[in-house]
Amino acid sequence: MGEMANYACVAIGISRYQFLQPLSYGDADAQSLQQFLVEQASLPSEHCLLLTDTSPRFGEYSTYPSRENILSWLEAVGQNSLTDGSNTTALNWRWFFFSGYGVSWQQVDYIMPIDGNPEDIPGTGIPMQFLFESLKTQGNENLLVLLDINRSPGFEAGNPPGRETVELAHEMGISLVLSSQLDEFSHEAAALGNGIFTAALLEALRYYHCQTTLNNLYQYLHSRTPELSHHHWRPLQTPLLVMPINTPTQGLILPLIANPLQKERLVVGSNGAVINNTGEETNSTGANSSTITDSSTPQTGTNTSLVPRNPAPLNQIEPKPGAIVSYPNNQSRSDSNQNRWWQRLLLWGGAALILALIIAAVVLRNRESFITQQALEPVSKPSPQTSLTNPNTEITASSPVPAATLSTQESASTIPKPDPIRIHKNQTTLAQAKGLIQPNQASLFSQAITVARKVQPGDPLYEEAQENIRRWSLVILDLAEGRAKQGNFQGAIAAAQLVSKENSSVHIKAQEKIEQWQVLFKQQQQNQAIIQAARQKVERYQASSYNRAISILRKVPSGQPGYTEAQELISQASRTIYLIANSRAARGNFEHGIETAALVPKNTPYYQDAQKAIARWQKSNKK
Repeated sequence: MGEMANYACVAIGISRYQFLQPLSYGDADAQSLQQFLVEQASLPSEHCLLLTDTSPRFGEYSTYPSRENILSWLEAVGQNSLTDGSNTTALNWRWFFFSGYGVSWQQVDYIMPIDGNPEDIPGTGIPMQFLFESLKTQGNENLLVLLDINRSPGFEAGNPPGRETVELAHEMGISLVLSSQLDEFSHEAAALGNGIFTAALLEALRYYHCQTTLNNLYQYLHSRTPELSHHHWRPLQTPLLVMPINTPTQGLILPLIANPLQKERLVVGSNGAVINNTGEETNSTGANSSTITDSSTPQTGTNTSLVPRNPAPLNQIEPKPGAIVSYPNNQSRSDSNQNRWWQRLLLWGGAALILALIIAAVVLRNRESFITQQALEPVSKPSPQTSLTNPNTEITASSPVPAATLSTQESASTIPKPDPIRIHKNQTTLAQAKGLIQPNQASLFSQAITVARKVQPGDPLYEEAQENIRRWSLVILDLAEGRAKQGNFQGAIAAAQLVSKENSSVHIKAQEKIEQWQVLFKQQQQNQAIIQAARQKVERYQASSYNRAISILRKVPSGQPGYTEAQELISQASRTIYLIANSRAARGNFEHGIETAALVPKNTPYYQDAQKAIARWQKSNKK
């Protein structure tokens, strides 16, 4: 393909497969990663190769992700080095990203290009070993491979890949992040507009931005990916990391280009000294042993509502070189050291606040006593002129203070004053309640309501507590309705049952919704049983089994839960029968092809194509 760059990142994403069920966001996954690297990580666009269904041509070369094109790009990239004039440009890390189908055939893992055919996996797929060998020939820089390939299997997908991929990465010394464990599958979510793994990856890159290391990237992915799976009601998905020996876990892993023509970047060496692009050293107090900053790029990414406030789990994950990581380890010491001074600051500040409140309470109490004492002191005898004005009401030194005066003073002194101690206690209670809340977790909103109920009527901040309870009840109902829209009626019912009774209107609405969802849940269970029965009828490469599955799937009533899924499976089965017929006819067995095509039922997407093929093959068979 001519003179080409040794790309810092190759991102491949495929959605509209020619012979496989289309994916929703394979191309969006690759495009989103490429946009982040170029727009936010300042990676030159000419050093980030994007191959998707709709990516534009790269000069005169096609970026359509066919098998031929992918192999040509890999071969061409491996034959060239990255240069800029007379200056060699160094890469600290190179990335390879793939989002699409992956299969395992006879214990060999393949990634499937857009023209990959499940009828001929070895001839149309790209073996994982070939891919890794091609990437390794490009140089000795650190290589990070991110594979979002374990898609949920349908009628045509083979066994999920992963086992050989992990073994190859370990043997060849390649840092690998697989989108799920070997016994799990990757999933997509319409609300995210990406695959769940890629969505978590993009969040992590925006959160750490130019400070992304292999360690904190995997910490974030290991914590966040299962959260997104749970929130979007997908089966559990937890990434798997393979890290070779001597991999710099704390070094920066963004595929940045150390180019003197770009804006100045600072590199922190292993001795803690900052080395700029001229080679001069300055002092540094960076937390990591290898850090890059860019004066033109913000140091932290945009933190959206989906990004947790503290992405690292309570038990930090410290991957060990040469290990396959799939479970949490001990807490990171570096993180605890960084947070320790904050804890001391909060402790000192809390103690000072309590002392100030106690002093204020003492002053207020003494002030009230002083006022009361002044009010009860005897009034001195007025002058004779004053007493002669009304001799019957003369006030002497021994006369008591009038009753009206005493009652007014006593009532003023007995008005309840705000109790700083109780205010502080209730503030702490509400802060504890708010601290429990996490987005999209109905049970945590319910727990927050339980804590807020500790603020009793007449207590300071009672009205605020009740307002929080009303607002959180509405959030719980909103979450329940969101689950119902996704088809998770059981989860919706469980969430709606948590709505607090304090807000009667919301509670009544929740009960009405529960009755509706119980009916839909029952229909969903019945229709899922039908779909499962249809799946069990399917036998690979037997067209008649797909025909029987279609007959069963048509029993799912229109408008009920599961109807859309049943129609998608009918369309897929219809297409599979047609492909099997084509395969048989292509080998010259027109009679067998005609019999197979006749199994495509009416009112299915490939019925008309099958009928045209039958007419064509009948003519060919007569010759």
